[in-house]
Amino acid sequence: MHEFSIAENILDVIEQEIGSVTPVSAVHMTVGRLSGVCADALEFCFPEIAEQRGFGKPILTIESPPADVHCRDCGADYGCEDFYEGCPHCASLNREIRSGHECNLDWIQIEED
Repeated sequence: MHEFSIAENILDVIEQEIGSVTPVSAVHMTVGRLSGVCADALEFCFPEIAEQRGFGKPILTIESPPADVHCRDCGADYGCEDFYEGCPHCASLNREIRSGHECNLDWIQIEED
């Protein structure tokens, strides 16, 4: 489960940006459907790891937009949910994936005293 190390890395980035370990109330991310990251597993482990590291127990919200794909054979543009999903018009896997690989930390909300 590499989501554990992704959660650790997210917390490293937060600590680096804030400059210290500070309680965080919310974290928002965008995780593309073709990123290879299981959003459910990340949502499950992130609050626990954050609490163990002194960040409190923040709520993690993940947006998972479908991938934006262009078929190189028939020219169709379509949304894709799965890496092995072919073009809905011609079933081709000859495509350009324009988005869907992202795993971005969008924003954090720090708890105020």
